[in-house]
Amino acid sequence: MWFRPADFLWALCVIPFLSLALLPSAHARTPSAPIAFAAPSMARTTAEYCLTSQGCQSQCINDGPPPPPRGPDPPPIDEGALYRPPASTFAKRDLVGYWSSWSQYYGEDPGTPGCKKADMHLPELINPHLYTHINYAFVFISDTNYTMIPHELDDEDLSLRLNTWCKRVNPSLKTLVSIGGWTFNDGPGRFTGGIDYSRVFSKMAASAANRATFIRSCIDWCRRLGFDGIDIDWEYPGDVARGGTLQDGANLLTLYREMREAFHAEAIQTGRTELLMTMAAPADPDKVELFDPAACAQYLDWFNLMSYDFYGNWENIVDSTAPVKDTHLPTWSYESAIKLYLRKGVSPRQINAGLPAYGRVWTLDDVTKNLPGDTGHTGVAGRCTGLTGYLAYFEIMDILNAQNQLGTAALNYHYVLNDGAYLTFDDQWVGFDNENSVAEKVGIIQKYDLRGGMIWAIDLDTKSYEFTRAVAEHLNACQQDDPWLPTPPGQLASAPCTVTGPGAESGAVQTRRCREDSTWDVVDNGQCLGAFKNNLAARTCVGDY
Repeated sequence: MWFRPADFLWALCVIPFLSLALLPSAHARTPSAPIAFAAPSMARTTAEYCLTSQGCQSQCINDGPPPPPRGPDPPPIDEGALYRPPASTFAKRDLVGYWSSWSQYYGEDPGTPGCKKADMHLPELINPHLYTHINYAFVFISDTNYTMIPHELDDEDLSLRLNTWCKRVNPSLKTLVSIGGWTFNDGPGRFTGGIDYSRVFSKMAASAANRATFIRSCIDWCRRLGFDGIDIDWEYPGDVARGGTLQDGANLLTLYREMREAFHAEAIQTGRTELLMTMAAPADPDKVELFDPAACAQYLDWFNLMSYDFYGNWENIVDSTAPVKDTHLPTWSYESAIKLYLRKGVSPRQINAGLPAYGRVWTLDDVTKNLPGDTGHTGVAGRCTGLTGYLAYFEIMDILNAQNQLGTAALNYHYVLNDGAYLTFDDQWVGFDNENSVAEKVGIIQKYDLRGGMIWAIDLDTKSYEFTRAVAEHLNACQQDDPWLPTPPGQLASAPCTVTGPGAESGAVQTRRCREDSTWDVVDNGQCLGAFKNNLAARTCVGDY
């Protein structure tokens, strides 16, 4: 991330003849170039905001603190051109989408020259019709006073814009602010300004005073910026390798209880709708053992299950990052993660199962051995995402579209039932979800009657939202009924003929229509019967001749 002069607010004066230029927040990423600040003499006479109540000079235009730094200007949007799914799409299921604020820097980072300004993602580029809930990711917690703080300098501005845009376009949409994330508990680094936040969640949750401060801060942040609730993304409670303690599980439960009580009391006192509470929940069985999901569920509205990142180039086995069902390891897949929470006593109506709009990439050890389960090591970085071994869905589609134009996609692009899709290019191998695995996964959501689905992340999708639309279209689909895969209302499903005999060799298929009310019509096997009769007659004729 890098900064522009407009990101800074100049000359907030608090005593006569002294001006303070606001520096980047301590938790921000390091600027790529030095910033030239205004000279003190200029600041004393041209300050736009200052505190006249503190004796500041009279030339100040406004008495009070400055507004938050502004994000990039929004692009022009044709609201009428936005895709709107059928009204019944979310009648039974929710769809949560996370939007990551750092996507505002796509096309501006000199470290990713292949990324263009057109790749930048801003709140106004979200299609609010495609989700029931949107989570703003991420904000941090102060390591000194345990209040919520911005992660990016313009988080407050972008939050206001997200809430204004999304709720105007889709008034039924709800928004939440997500607190934490992987980086927050990953120790000091580039994206934390060198600050170690890894113990902040644990310290906050361990103290009654710190919990109370944090909860008040959550309420203020939501009400001030227009959010409908908060999402706790602590990765992970009780994980001592990532700053946790053995007491985290119990303290997390106390935090949720006190937060629910405070949210309820605030709603009664103000007459406003009670704020929502959700948790980004781990899928790793070892991490789940460190807290009590069923006990937490009594205070939470739902879990956003992070049912992905089972495979990646941190190990040498290549596979889809989130197989539909167990492949090489037991209890290590999308369906297994869901079943784990159900066994732990969580209601299915409190689970939104996560689907990744990205893939993990390996460099193959041997390009002739390129099937799931073969071996590889760290793969290339995306042209915009810039992380080695990681490609956004839109980056994968760029590669696939190029291969389609060259006529090589049929050789390199494959789908494995109960696993996922994969694409090879040069010596690279990327495993990801496509429309087939999405259909399978949404079928599992229906099978277990879950609350809905979740997507990480909105900004990783194509600008036309191909991935999200595939998920949304199947949420209200006819359920899987072997051999029939989940099928959206009004569409035909096809399956191989089951008629025995010569007709099986004809290539004919049987079809079945999904009615508009999401129930299956009768099977049409006319093609199969016709092919069977034709082939039988042809063989008889040949024999008689």
